[in-house]
Amino acid sequence: MNYRLNTTMIAVIVLCVIAAIALFTYILTSAPEDVVTNTDETRDRTEEEARPTRDDVLIAAKQQYVDGIHTIAGTVTVPTPCHGISAEPFLVTEGATTTAEIRLTTVLTGEDCPNVPSDTTFRVIFEAPEGIPVAAVWDGASVRLNLVPIAPGESLDEEFFFKG
Repeated sequence: MNYRLNTTMIAVIVLCVIAAIALFTYILTSAPEDVVTNTDETRDRTEEEARPTRDDVLIAAKQQYVDGIHTIAGTVTVPTPCHGISAEPFLVTEGATTTAEIRLTTVLTGEDCPNVPSDTTFRVIFEAPEGIPVAAVWDGASVRLNLVPIAPGESLDEEFFFKG
């Protein structure tokens, strides 16, 4: 038996080992990392912190407060005339503080519409103390809300606000 090693054979083996190490290193460094979050930390974050924001959206609405009842009515721009808006009030309590949240959802009401933005109105009524902070969420993202108190003698009943 010949125990002499061929230098060409050694060179090929060394090159294969170097190529395998380089390939392994490349795969480890270029692969996206899996982000592992601690579920306890995720639960500790409030819904507001986890919610995306749409700072480019400002909703101006009028606000009326009479005998513990808030009425908020406004207009938003939706993608087409076939889109409508659903608005629901929610009271969110975190510790000792309570805030009101208006949750707006875009709803498709038809199919054959021109691709032209359209204004649509919303209105929510809820019971809460006067001066409660009010926030808005539109399709799951926080938006800026500018509430304007109505003028004295003005009312946000349906005939006034939704006149054509």
